[in-house]
Amino acid sequence: MIKSFFALAAALVLLVSCEEPPTAITDSSPVYSGRMTVLYEGEEFVQNGISVKAEFHDGGSMVDIMLQKVKFVPAMPLRIDVTIMDIPVDKAADGSMTFAADGVVPWAMGGLYDTYRVDELYGTVSGDDISFSLDFFNTKKGEGYPTSYQGQMNGE
Repeated sequence: MIKSFFALAAALVLLVSCEEPPTAITDSSPVYSGRMTVLYEGEEFVQNGISVKAEFHDGGSMVDIMLQKVKFVPAMPLRIDVTIMDIPVDKAADGSMTFAADGVVPWAMGGLYDTYRVDELYGTVSGDDISFSLDFFNTKKGEGYPTSYQGQMNGE
């Protein structure tokens, strides 16, 4: 268990990025503040005050989601940014949006980081609220880390 924890922590530390992803998350991108929950080894790790930016592009038919300064386990030595790119968006008549994707490699460390894959991503944006769930799947270990987020636009 401890060996597994340190392997996950070490791998996630490598996700620290010095470069921006190809689709720039800009200062005008909507910023949400909320709660992220990660299920790791049967226990929930909850973080409040996590910022998420959403960059809609291609006429609003796609979105890039950046989780800012997150930790995936309590003992992770630093917080990292992770971007999930090119997620298809469906718009409803009431103005709400849903987005979903499977098998997306996240952007980190100046490039795509294929040790982890985003599976079963599903989310909604309605008014000033965003929520989504996904599974960060470790492709080397063959196990996933269910993650959820609920946030509200904070006007940054």
